[in-house]
Amino acid sequence: MHIGTYQSFTHCYISLVRNVYENPSFEAAPRGQKVKEILGASFTILNPRDRIPYVAGRKFSVTYMVAELLWYLSGNNQTEWISKYSSFWKDISDDGITANSAYGARLFQPHNKIAQGRLDQWSYVVDELTRDPDSRRAVMHLRVPDDSIDAKLDVPCTLALQFFIRDGKLHQVVNMRSSDVIFGIAYDIPAFTLFQELLANQLGVGLGTYTHTSNSLHIYERHFGMAQSILKTSNVNKSQFNLHKIYGEMPPIPCESRAELKYWIDKLMELESDISSSDNADSIEQSLRRSFAYPDKTSAMWHDFATILAADRMRKISDRKEARSILENLKFDGYRFNVRSEK
Repeated sequence: MHIGTYQSFTHCYISLVRNVYENPSFEAAPRGQKVKEILGASFTILNPRDRIPYVAGRKFSVTYMVAELLWYLSGNNQTEWISKYSSFWKDISDDGITANSAYGARLFQPHNKIAQGRLDQWSYVVDELTRDPDSRRAVMHLRVPDDSIDAKLDVPCTLALQFFIRDGKLHQVVNMRSSDVIFGIAYDIPAFTLFQELLANQLGVGLGTYTHTSNSLHIYERHFGMAQSILKTSNVNKSQFNLHKIYGEMPPIPCESRAELKYWIDKLMELESDISSSDNADSIEQSLRRSFAYPDKTSAMWHDFATILAADRMRKISDRKEARSILENLKFDGYRFNVRSEK
């Protein structure tokens, strides 16, 4: 069932909530948890750079989005790291140490569950599309047969990411075994579309469409109230017309090489380590200034990611005034709607 084609993720997200909540194909209860559900649901986003959901009635953590993206791009799979931003990961880890759904560990470096550690999937896709731009073989696998045996709590929701160069643009098709509309998909789309843009940059092509197919697109009963809030007429109008019109798409990512990407990810991981061990606002600000001493030479995205992480640490040590002050330095206004409501 193709739900629709949308210009932005904001418009898409509201439509997904409406379709699943108001017109589900089924009501089921996997593992005893009641859901409304559509099977074989797909949708297309025409502008993958318009990836942040500006949705009134739904809390969206920009800090968590940034942390998860950094975690993925670094290739880290340690639950201890990402659990600083969401305890969810500790709760679902099968071994208490690592996460099967740490997608970056399976995409950006060899992984023992992907071709016995013989394959860097990102490099494979770059090589495949460089060799044959018309290829249909540029696939990155996430859920693998080993997960059927080894994973009990953390079974990857994503099956595969596939990339096509057509008419000089990189298009992505994502296949999911399962998509939770309220939590999962709200963060999956920003991550996957950012991967798409980074890959397009590395290949030297334009950014094409994003198409997503979920074999089970669902909303849990515990989120029905949130779905109702999102679908209130006043909130829908605010989201689609006011908020989206004000904020819009993220700026283009200037990073063109994997080496440049690694440089910024390493720098951000170092900063995150420094600020996580800081217990006062001065040391956090010093770490931020030291890491990004020449802001005019830093892309807006990496600068803003660093700023958001620093502000989050300040909030955690109860210095909310300093956190708000730091956030005034954000270069992209699109983060402001969501980040200002974070605790």
